[in-house]
Amino acid sequence: MTRERPHPPSFYCPISRQCMHDPVILSDGHTYERRYIEKWLLHKDTSPVSGAKLPQKSFVPNHALRNAIEEYFEQVLSRHREAIQHTTAGLVKRHGKFSCNSAILGTIDSLMQCSILLNADLSVEMVLKRLMDEAKGLVGAEVASVFLVDRQHGELYSTVNSTGKEIRIPFNSGVAGSVACSGEPLIIMDAYADARFNTEIDRKTGFQTRNILCVPIRAFKAGIIGVAQLINKTAGGVLSREGEAARAAPRLAFTQDDQLFFEVFASQAGTAIITSGVSEEMPVPTSPTQQEGTSSEEPLSAQSSMKQMAVEAVHVDPTEELEEKMLLLQPVLDAAMESWSADTLTLSELTRGRPLYVMSLSVIRHLGLIQAFGLDETKLKRFLIEVENGYPQSNRYHNSAHAASVVHFMYALLVHGGVASQCTKAAQKVQEDMQVKFVQLAGILAALCHDFEHEGVTNDFHNKTLTERSVTYNNRSVNEQHHIAAAFRVLMKSDMNFLSGMSSDQFQNLRSLIVEMVLATDMALNNELLAIFAQSVQALGAEGFSPSTAEEASLVLKFALKCADVGHLALDWPGHLRWVQRLEEEFFLQGDREKGLKLDPGFLMDRD
Repeated sequence: MTRERPHPPSFYCPISRQCMHDPVILSDGHTYERRYIEKWLLHKDTSPVSGAKLPQKSFVPNHALRNAIEEYFEQVLSRHREAIQHTTAGLVKRHGKFSCNSAILGTIDSLMQCSILLNADLSVEMVLKRLMDEAKGLVGAEVASVFLVDRQHGELYSTVNSTGKEIRIPFNSGVAGSVACSGEPLIIMDAYADARFNTEIDRKTGFQTRNILCVPIRAFKAGIIGVAQLINKTAGGVLSREGEAARAAPRLAFTQDDQLFFEVFASQAGTAIITSGVSEEMPVPTSPTQQEGTSSEEPLSAQSSMKQMAVEAVHVDPTEELEEKMLLLQPVLDAAMESWSADTLTLSELTRGRPLYVMSLSVIRHLGLIQAFGLDETKLKRFLIEVENGYPQSNRYHNSAHAASVVHFMYALLVHGGVASQCTKAAQKVQEDMQVKFVQLAGILAALCHDFEHEGVTNDFHNKTLTERSVTYNNRSVNEQHHIAAAFRVLMKSDMNFLSGMSSDQFQNLRSLIVEMVLATDMALNNELLAIFAQSVQALGAEGFSPSTAEEASLVLKFALKCADVGHLALDWPGHLRWVQRLEEEFFLQGDREKGLKLDPGFLMDRD
């Protein structure tokens, strides 16, 4: 999988967790987005990071960081544009025309995600403007605009256009209305010769529209949410033909290749906006029926079509959209199945926060476990979604990307390392020809559940502060006990129990293996388990160690999961460093909490 340099953590506001646009330095020495720290200081006099009382509530602009963020993302976006240009050129060279495949979708999606990341803390309007600026440059056009559907009023409205003002038109009016109604793209070679073109805006602005490319914006399961327009073809787009730059502007026209590329771009943009969640911040469009003096705070059935469709999208089965994403990522996932390493942090970005679902389902399918044990795939998908939801994304380290990484490392050890074939003695209740797959199933399920509902603090913190988990599990492996108990509570739900077809004996065998593996990930048990393992290995001498009993096989599986749990140690240096930095951040946050409770910070937890 691609190993791309992560965006620097210093670019993100500790409060909003979004990329900063106007960073300021607070008296605690940390940098925040201005508008978020201003809101914080209205009601609090403590540091958002450490919780310590602030010596003063003043801050100053961080100009150096602001310049660094702008320069950095311009370089990143430039690389994505070059990748799109290179991929598109290769497609045209091979096929004689533009065609869509996973490579071009991947390069466009990377550009989308970077643009959304850079503007997600602002508004959908800013995100759309950024995306349309990119489209304008990639296709080659003078002007780009977006009209969104306002279903409540039966209109299309635009705040992203050349006038800088909001434009409203009836839903079925003009070029944009024609595309919104039909769902079919349009290329208009001569705007003034087309009866659908409204010349009024040109007359008011003095702009001369020559030709138009207009395509629908679709979002998964939400249908058409608007239309995107490019006006007046220019030279220099990614699909420009040889000699095009020398032709006079009036003679340039949009092509079928431009249309197909723009359709792909607009579709990716629509899905990216809806699924990223930034559409929830869409400002309420001005209603033509709203009377002067009417409070804008009065409840409306739908304050904006984007908000309405974002809500509708939430109720769509997320597994359907993830299936589409997995199809696009199939070459990447196939490569991961052949490798000892996988970049699950990048996978998290590509799947918009669903790396555990995608990696686990890919591994389970690749191993043929659904067919082997007659697993209910619909319930399995629900289970995976629920488990991933239980990994807090606020955790810098113990999140679903970490769990996905552990799943992949466990897969590699079981398959490439031969652990599953050597540990069949652990599958006591299974017929011999199914024992390897049974061990594989146990190992993968243990890996995906091993940190479920982790709160970002250690067992030591739980025990020192007498949390509910500490009291429940009597200070013994409190995290691990909770992870596995909570995961099985999810599994026992009737709509998520994908193992319901398994015999009672096999299920108890499977559960026992999973529980033992997860409990063994408690770092406090390391010395004890290592001593037992070393004793077993030494007893066999030069012959090597091959588990001959269920207990020995279980011990090997415990160590396999423990190794997978710290699998980032086996990554290349940049990949390993990304995880270490995240772990350090999580440790320091625990240390800050301990200081706030007047406790001595635990080992490695003190940032000072």
